[in-house]
Amino acid sequence: MANDEQSRKAFADISSEDLASVLYQLGDHICVHRPVLDEFETVVDGELMWWNQSYQQIRRYQVRAGQLISDEYFDPDVAIAHLSAAWQTGKSLQILEISPRLSGRFFYDGNEDGTWVQWQRIGNLVIEVSSEVSEVLALRKLIGDQKSLLAIAYRKRAMAVERERIARNLHDTVIQNLYATSLSLSIAGRKAHREVGRAINVAIDSLADVISEIRREILDVETRRASPLRLLLEDALIPILLPTNTRLDLRIDAPDVNEEVTRHIRAVCVEGASNAVRHGRATLVAISIELTENKLVVSITDDGIGISQEAAVHNGLHNMRERAESLGGNMEITSEQNKGTTVTWSIPNTGWSK
Repeated sequence: MANDEQSRKAFADISSEDLASVLYQLGDHICVHRPVLDEFETVVDGELMWWNQSYQQIRRYQVRAGQLISDEYFDPDVAIAHLSAAWQTGKSLQILEISPRLSGRFFYDGNEDGTWVQWQRIGNLVIEVSSEVSEVLALRKLIGDQKSLLAIAYRKRAMAVERERIARNLHDTVIQNLYATSLSLSIAGRKAHREVGRAINVAIDSLADVISEIRREILDVETRRASPLRLLLEDALIPILLPTNTRLDLRIDAPDVNEEVTRHIRAVCVEGASNAVRHGRATLVAISIELTENKLVVSITDDGIGISQEAAVHNGLHNMRERAESLGGNMEITSEQNKGTTVTWSIPNTGWSK
């Protein structure tokens, strides 16, 4: 962040006319007041000195230089109070409700909502800046979306925990009972007539198939267990993929790793998923993380449109490659037009696993 001296230098070559021209065109409503003081140096009013185009367009009455807050504002006492607070302390934040009662002052579109007004002292003047109501609504929608994504993440987490509980019950109770039933049937089959014995053997084979299927399901749940790494990645990836309805298939078969490697994995997965959505138009992103032959391999596969050779060297992928190389690993990219892309990011196990 620039220090005060750097900030002053940055504006040293900009004329006041150029700066005013830029401010005039901004979407925020900007106006400059000169505080009117009484004999006790108390702010009693404000005189309009300058305003931009947006400020002029939202007001029904004609905007003129020298207008007083007490003459033109709907709630002048409220506005003067914020002007005074900014004069005394440097700034003041006002929440202004845009409603039918203000329709005589503002161009009102029928939607009741509020906007933020920032009163900021600069030298002997106070600048009033307020945002477009549409921008406030967009911000509120964004906040609402993030809350929804957080709720979805919590639900996914609860579902993962529930899957683990069911898997434990299947292993500890259901499979054991099936084994016991199979054994009982086997004993009964030895004593039964030939036709009945054959039927019992068929039932035993069916039970064996059921046991195998349950074991496969348990193994699948184990690969999706709610490990700290899984929770970290889901929290990072769901907000990226969910707004575009892109599905996530996340499989982790690796021991917990240290904090440094975890940060690299998170950054790589976020960049890979972002590329798949933004550039690849993917509807599915499959990420697998596994430890094989003393290497940790992160594979990110999507079903998007593929990437060109030029895109393969853009900053995001370049940073992913540098992360791998900094840990003694490498990264490979395979892509086929309209069929998708696979990024394979791998690093050697050099003692970073817990």
